Amino acid sequence: MKTQLLPIDVAVGRAPRSVRFAYALWLLGGFCGLHRFYLGKKFSAALIGVTTLLSIPLALSETGLLGIVSVAVCLVSDLVLMPELAREANASL
Repeated sequence: MKTQLLPIDVAVGRAPRSVRFAYALWLLGGFCGLHRFYLGKKFSAALIGVTTLLSIPLALSETGLLGIVSVAVCLVSDLVLMPELAREANASL
């Protein structure tokens, strides 16, 4: 039997997390960590966002490139890990 969600459940984040929606957020705002915020990984999402913001002005130096490469590695790994991240998020509801 499927449990019916009330509007308040969706508003406070108790609705199940969709892998498809997480991939859409990854595509549109992965460089800011939007998909990780959605899946409840707030610390790593903030870290990705801050690294991106700090790396953009430094993009012409080696330091900026290191930040951009590290964010790119995280994003590529999230492509593989997304279903597991969604399962973890849904298990904690």
